[in-house]
Amino acid sequence: MTDVKGISNDPIHTVRVFVAATPAEWLPMKVLEFSILETTDLPVQLSAIYTHQRTIPLPKDAANKARTPFSFQRFLIPELCGYEGKAIYLDADMQVFQDIAGLWNRPFQGSVLQTVGSAGGARRSQFSVMLMDCAQLGWNIDSIINQLDKGEISYHELMYEMKLASEISFSVPEVWNSLESYAEGETSLLHYTDMNTQPWVSLDNPNRGLWVSCLRRALQKGFISRDELVREIEQGHVRPSLLAEAFSNSKGNWKPAFGDLLADALYTPPYYSIAASRRGKLYAGLSRLSRAFRLILRPLLR
Repeated sequence: MTDVKGISNDPIHTVRVFVAATPAEWLPMKVLEFSILETTDLPVQLSAIYTHQRTIPLPKDAANKARTPFSFQRFLIPELCGYEGKAIYLDADMQVFQDIAGLWNRPFQGSVLQTVGSAGGARRSQFSVMLMDCAQLGWNIDSIINQLDKGEISYHELMYEMKLASEISFSVPEVWNSLESYAEGETSLLHYTDMNTQPWVSLDNPNRGLWVSCLRRALQKGFISRDELVREIEQGHVRPSLLAEAFSNSKGNWKPAFGDLLADALYTPPYYSIAASRRGKLYAGLSRLSRAFRLILRPLLR
């Protein structure tokens, strides 16, 4: 298979990492997994939360419904761990550059959940990176949705304040959730949080080369196969030009041919379904059209 370090299926002694995702995020999730494994000697077990097939009930009030298909998935983790030990929660749109031990081995010091306190002053605090004490977090998704339905907790309090965690520590360094910003030797985890420029769907991310280089290493090691990459393109999960870029001999100097740009222009990234549900089909349609024109005109704009 591969000589990547840290692969283990031991559920007791491994670093348990749970990722919020849908099948459309398979490739970025695999690149995330590879980036963790290639930078640690610890045994790691990573899984997409949806693969555990735990049903999440729908809130009765539309105002409380999940903003994304995976918003509520994080609340399943303590149950999936049998309310024992600890676990790490991550989003799928991430890449790790430093040993995951720096996050996994942090002492709880009375807290039940540790996370990053801010996003460099530019955005509100997120709970997209969490170290969780599963033995102390007695979350049950059915009970949580019932609390939403009864008005005992609001969606904002649940998702943005994590009110169901009794003691939260915001002590995890910001380098473990660096939003769209990378500093060599400093960044521990890069979060590609802007859906319209994520490097697997767009050519416009300034850190695209970092992610594509990691994909290339995963392909070279056999952690991801060419057939799997082709499958993800054919299913519309990632941009068509990614195949040419990943196997290009020019590496960091790769420039898309017009055929690559045209294929990308005709491609509709999965995030447009979220945009349509949030802002309407007209907005999503106009945004797709604008994106297509920018791609076709890209050689003239540079």
